[in-house]
Amino acid sequence: MKYLKYSSIITVLMLCSLLFAQSEQIFFGQQKAIKNLSQESGMSEADLDTYIQQRYGLPLHKLTQAQGASLITDFQNGSISKASISSTPIVNKAPQLSNTDKKALLTAASVLETGMKKRFHFKDGSINEGEIMSVDENIVSLATESGEFNIPKSEFLAETAEITNKKGEKFVGHVLSEDEEEFKIRTQYGDATIHKRNIEKMSRFHGGILDKKTEARKRFYTGEAVLLSVFLDPTATPLSPNTFYLSGMSLGYGLTDRFMLTTKYASNFGGDLNLHPKMRFYHKKTANTEKSMAFGLGFHRSYPVKSIIGKYSHAINVTADSTLNQFDDMEAKDVMKENVTNPMYAEAYLVFSSSRINPSGRGKVGWNLGAKVTNAFAKKEDYLKDGYSWDKKFKVPYRLWASLDYDLRKDLKFVASMWADNGYKTMNAGTAFKDYIGSDGSTALSIDSVTGKESLVDFDFGILYAVNENFRVGVHFQQPFLDFYWEFFEF
Repeated sequence: MKYLKYSSIITVLMLCSLLFAQSEQIFFGQQKAIKNLSQESGMSEADLDTYIQQRYGLPLHKLTQAQGASLITDFQNGSISKASISSTPIVNKAPQLSNTDKKALLTAASVLETGMKKRFHFKDGSINEGEIMSVDENIVSLATESGEFNIPKSEFLAETAEITNKKGEKFVGHVLSEDEEEFKIRTQYGDATIHKRNIEKMSRFHGGILDKKTEARKRFYTGEAVLLSVFLDPTATPLSPNTFYLSGMSLGYGLTDRFMLTTKYASNFGGDLNLHPKMRFYHKKTANTEKSMAFGLGFHRSYPVKSIIGKYSHAINVTADSTLNQFDDMEAKDVMKENVTNPMYAEAYLVFSSSRINPSGRGKVGWNLGAKVTNAFAKKEDYLKDGYSWDKKFKVPYRLWASLDYDLRKDLKFVASMWADNGYKTMNAGTAFKDYIGSDGSTALSIDSVTGKESLVDFDFGILYAVNENFRVGVHFQQPFLDFYWEFFEF
């Protein structure tokens, strides 16, 4: 009798254990074993996800312990392999979900709360990025850039994610919010905030269906500032078509996706009408890289001689006064002939630009190489009074440069440049400001002061902040020290 009694107890316990396993969520160890076995059988992660979805209608992390055990057994006895799933239809070894259950799975978002801010997916296939302003019974108020919408809860697809960080920690739950820097996920044990730079691996599901574009986990996101130039040196990137821009020294317009025109507006008001076309003649773009090459020209109908003398003052030998070797406190008008005619001025440059997505997937890094020559010295001997002469080593005005830009954040770039320029001089911020406003006798809104220290090879670096997609400001450590750029009209 005792034996029968103990046997009955053991039988009941086994049945309870079996029933418990049938409904209890799959162990993490089972998930890991299934993934390892699938790799050994030649299946990719995508193959495994597709197979499990077709067989059970659920992602791996939502299976029960019994379903997990069944998968492990089938892998071990060879019932599941890459060849078998590609050549024969999948036989469902678990009950199929009814159409009603499938519809509920695809349309029901179990977590919709005020303040959630991310991309929302809907059962009709549409996607909106916005913030939930309120949840009233079955209606959700969603604010987006296009307006505020009242949408039934049943239209939202549930968004879940499996995230493994670089420490090996794994988080499974509903995505509450996402921005450029981090994810916020509601797990079974509480809300977790995961910084994107710490993510090692991630799978994302919308309505229970794997999102193939899971790499968007590190979406940064390229910087909002598209650079037409780094400091005063152009890049090979043209302005967007039908778009104006205004900066501290020039304004421009993009005519096509390859051609743009720029003009220095201060010179125009002074009678020196000028145009600076730029044409991109080579462009190759892939998913991760972009390369382009452009040439540019500059034409001035009446370029101020005092600007040429100011920029190259260090190239003028002062022989009229033996006590002076250079300009010191003199101005351009002190050495310039009277009634000299401002010449036509031309410049030409060639620039190559390259950029690529950072290995981390966050932002881009770009670099540029360029060279420029001008005809500034075409009639240089006609500009100076007797007693002053040009140094013979200054035969051709030139500038060679290499520049770099690096996305630190979506709205912040690090920029740097190095150059060799026989017309470059360093000056402090006070002198540069006087030069820019023209209070030192030079042309206003330009950098052409007679003062400064000659510096044939030099470099500069700084940061560029995009206030929004249309306006940005920059700070660096060589003249003109401050930059701004305003893209103020676009069709």
